[in-house]
Amino acid sequence: MSKNYTVYLGSVTKMSYEENIQHCRDWADYLYEKGWGDYYYHDFDRGEVLRDKPINSLQKTIDYINKKKGNPLNCMRSISNYYAAQSSLDLLLNADVKAFRKHAYIAGKLLILSKDDYQWAYNGINVDYFFLSIMSDSPDLIRFLIQHRGEIISVDAPYQRYDARPFFNANTLLALSGEWELLRSRSQIFLNDESKARNYLKRIPDYEFYIALCDKNIEGMKAALNKLLEPKLAKRAVYDTNVWFDFYLQLQVLLYAKIASIHGFDLGIDSPIAPKELIEYKPLEPQEYVDPYDFMKEFDYDKPIMNWINYWNAIIEENLSKEKKKRKGLSWFDRLVLKLFVK
Repeated sequence: MSKNYTVYLGSVTKMSYEENIQHCRDWADYLYEKGWGDYYYHDFDRGEVLRDKPINSLQKTIDYINKKKGNPLNCMRSISNYYAAQSSLDLLLNADVKAFRKHAYIAGKLLILSKDDYQWAYNGINVDYFFLSIMSDSPDLIRFLIQHRGEIISVDAPYQRYDARPFFNANTLLALSGEWELLRSRSQIFLNDESKARNYLKRIPDYEFYIALCDKNIEGMKAALNKLLEPKLAKRAVYDTNVWFDFYLQLQVLLYAKIASIHGFDLGIDSPIAPKELIEYKPLEPQEYVDPYDFMKEFDYDKPIMNWINYWNAIIEENLSKEKKKRKGLSWFDRLVLKLFVK
């Protein structure tokens, strides 16, 4: 019997393996009108209260986007989380890689659509920003990340010893893009730093992989990623990186081995925490990558990211302005209640 997706790597949430699976269920349930908020609401006096009649939270969220109410970008991020949770369940419950890729595509695209600023990958980590899009094997999403990499994060982002997040994220997109010379020189900067911040020592194998990738050295790539499969480092490197997957998958190994596969390299890696079936680059048929909501179909992969961001930010600003005007006529007590309890 396969052990894929059954090894517990720990979790920043302090939840057990089973509790993390339930957490994924709780979020994915919103896709099927079974979410907590569909049946309950929170009353500050009585706590959890059963609704008289269930609601469809997902449809309300979609309506906010379609009717351009509130903050539609936040709504897109919420729906992205529902699909990310479902894509994880596809693996945990059914080991269904095809379903995983379909749902990862939707989650990954929605995550991109939800961004509200230029060069949005200046903080955070690569396996949070790029994992779903790249692991979906969607040619459109992968091409988008390559074509617009300079709008996502400056590929010239310098190495800063105590906050290297922009540097790290840029290098992942350089690896995906096949920018070998620039990636090599930037990787050597990190590896040659003899005074690395302690929390970045666990990223050394990442850069050993990048150098080997630049050299097209399969054994070197495999050796670097095998270090990340050693139990102690596997747990440390993936800890607190992506709540939907980091408790049972070694996300760095999967992401980097996938990038190698996209470039035509089979590293032969197959582990319960980095299964070969996930690593292989095998795009689905084009019609199998489905945009379930009309607003997703409006996104043009070839236009500058800021066209999309500016359009939605203008709507959000207008909504905020209208809300402020409404609140001016309220009493000081009403304004206090709104400030404390209404987002």
